[in-house]
Amino acid sequence: MENNNEAKTDVSEYQGLKGQTTNIPVSSGEVRRMQDYKSNAPLYDPNIPVKWSCCEWALMMGAWLLCIIPIFWFFIPKTVRDYERALIFRLGKLTGAAKGPGVFLINPLTDTIYVVDLRIETYNLPPQGMMTKDAVTVDVDAICFMKVISPVKCILEVDDYHYAFKNFSATTLRSVIGTYDLQALLSERDEINEKIRKIIEEETATWGVAVPAVEIKDVKLPQNMQRAMAAEAEAERERRAKAISAQGEFEAATQLAKAADEIADSPGALQLRYLHTLVKISAEKNSTILFPLPMEVMRGMQAFSDAQVNNQINKRRMRGNNNDNNMDIINE
Repeated sequence: MENNNEAKTDVSEYQGLKGQTTNIPVSSGEVRRMQDYKSNAPLYDPNIPVKWSCCEWALMMGAWLLCIIPIFWFFIPKTVRDYERALIFRLGKLTGAAKGPGVFLINPLTDTIYVVDLRIETYNLPPQGMMTKDAVTVDVDAICFMKVISPVKCILEVDDYHYAFKNFSATTLRSVIGTYDLQALLSERDEINEKIRKIIEEETATWGVAVPAVEIKDVKLPQNMQRAMAAEAEAERERRAKAISAQGEFEAATQLAKAADEIADSPGALQLRYLHTLVKISAEKNSTILFPLPMEVMRGMQAFSDAQVNNQINKRRMRGNNNDNNMDIINE
């Protein structure tokens, strides 16, 4: 009873969709969609019992009589798992709602059974070579997930729903990718996935097929485009490295200027720095012999050098003045 109720629910939903009248657009300006081509008359109505002719009744009775032969006994019972549903066509007519799970009996001479898997199926779409909105050729690899929600519709509405779903998904992928540029294709992946999923699910709803998710796995760029993008990224990294290096030099120069001002204000700081440098050199290079020179000697030598320079300047000035006086005397 539970199996029949579930099957009746699926069929009632199917009947509600199929009972709607559809007007197919005929003008050239209107766009026809896949839903516009569904059957106007319901292919199966659970409220209308299946009608059998006298010839069909005779064939079924004869088939059941032949099933008395033991060789047919192995083909009468059928088993359907929890995640499957079975549709039975007897003499080409659907006998009722989808059956399962469990065991049921069929006539192997007059019945044809179709088993539909209700689990989520995965389809790996082959790489699609296409052109983006900004005229860049890319190869896009995607994966689609499909789930049958109405076994009756997926058998009656489409010839092979697996093949139809796979091809329609590939076509939709190509169409949607062509409306985005390369930058959007690489950055807005979630938005593109959701848009593709909605388009596919909207069209395959008449088949009794739902689309839980669509994911773009990989976007392959041409070699020249990859080299151009790599060169651009490398140039950007070099620019940032140079900017950081220049900022470091500026900060180092600022700190050195402050240190020089501090040393100039404190004469003993230079002596301490000198001794610290000696300690550091002696710790790193033990084979080096150092002869410390007192800072006072350095100051004395600096003062003597300054005095010599001043004397030279004074002598030059005196010689210049004498030459001027001699020229004045000669002129007089």
